[in-house]
Amino acid sequence: MPFILPIFAVAALVWALVYARHGSLLAGGAIFVVVAYVFNNNFFHASIGPISLTLGRLLLVGLVAMFLWRWRQGTIQCRPLTGCDWLVALFVGYLTVRYAFTPSATSNASVVSPTWRLIASFWMPAALYWVVRNAKLNERTWKAMLACLTGLGVYLAFTGLAEVSEQWWAVFPRFISDPTLGTHFGRARGPALMSASLGVFLAVCFWAAWFLWARVSRVQQFLLVGAMGLMVAGLYVTYTRSTWLGLAGGLAVIPLLHLPRSWRPVLLAGMCVAGLVGAIAFGDKVINMSRDDSDGSAKHSIYQRASFFHVSMNMFRDAPIIGCGFGRFYDCKLPYLSDRSQQIELESIRQLDHHNTFLSLLTETGIIGFTLFVSVLIAWGRAAWQVARACEAESWMRAQGLFSLATLIVYLASAMFHDLTLSPSEQWLLYLTTGVTVGLQSMLRCRVTVTEQFKKVPFAEPAVSLV
Repeated sequence: MPFILPIFAVAALVWALVYARHGSLLAGGAIFVVVAYVFNNNFFHASIGPISLTLGRLLLVGLVAMFLWRWRQGTIQCRPLTGCDWLVALFVGYLTVRYAFTPSATSNASVVSPTWRLIASFWMPAALYWVVRNAKLNERTWKAMLACLTGLGVYLAFTGLAEVSEQWWAVFPRFISDPTLGTHFGRARGPALMSASLGVFLAVCFWAAWFLWARVSRVQQFLLVGAMGLMVAGLYVTYTRSTWLGLAGGLAVIPLLHLPRSWRPVLLAGMCVAGLVGAIAFGDKVINMSRDDSDGSAKHSIYQRASFFHVSMNMFRDAPIIGCGFGRFYDCKLPYLSDRSQQIELESIRQLDHHNTFLSLLTETGIIGFTLFVSVLIAWGRAAWQVARACEAESWMRAQGLFSLATLIVYLASAMFHDLTLSPSEQWLLYLTTGVTVGLQSMLRCRVTVTEQFKKVPFAEPAVSLV
């Protein structure tokens, strides 16, 4: 076995050099998200001093190096910055400064250390964002990105269904079947070992297949319909309401914007009927859903939302401007759990990290960090809308704007019920799709500027009469 590893390493290096010369940065970004999510730290890691290397981290380093090499060669150029880029830089920069000036906790049992959370959930996604926004963007590379995400969605849905049916022979990687790892064992949870993470990926991959559908052959369209149905089934068995809400929210908005206007009355009527039937048939099951997690964390999840909100508001009141410190919610919340001035039971969240992305950033980074985060999301939504509605944009560009908008809807729905900054993979997926959209926004603005300048050039009379 040891002699096989050098052979694989050499082969991987050769293919990496070939890809660095001819491959697409955008497709490389999608491949990074797939590899980093599936073949994560539980699958393989090698420690070099304090640094732990995984396949995904090595791939990201290679992707950034590939970008810098092409930039130095002059084959790609950085596009003009937009408001989104400045907001992302301010947000990540502020979090870095807040982390640097936050004292370390004496004892912190959070599932993610503040250092790794900053690197994996903010620095790495920002690097991915910068690479894809400046990559060469065309319909071919965009379709390659959608195809990668669609293939990922099919694999995740199949794995999730195999999990809940206990067909462990079909589950890969094998660590997914280990009940001592991660949470939510008994539900579909995927390589991240968390049902909410799997649900976010399945919902986004569903939309990747949706927007790829119109650009493939008839046979491939038929296969994509089956793939989307499989993803919906996989999403259902995560038994995570927030991800159901994210997909439902997208289905209530995106088809109305994507399909022809003549279809809208039929779509509205169909959605109303589907909503009514769903409420009658499954409403009680959704509200009173029984979930048997290996750690028992789902039993009081609904009531714990009120506990998190109460504690967060008290913490924000005591440190409203800069918060209690980046990554310090877990230990800084402990003194607030003894509050007996209300009827809410607080002790159940003692050993839990935050369950709301917005409140987590509000308590840890104050109104400054919260405002920057919300501003980034609003700016990304505005960029997606502008690209989707741009008359001068090609059809695939407008489709990417809607895809980015659908991704934001999925992300926001889960961010209201989970602290997604504790799970870096969701940030990678978000920054990938929004980075492409912001890159297209910058491209379209350059086109408009050049066109306007061309129109302003006065018509020059010939110096010599031809008559």
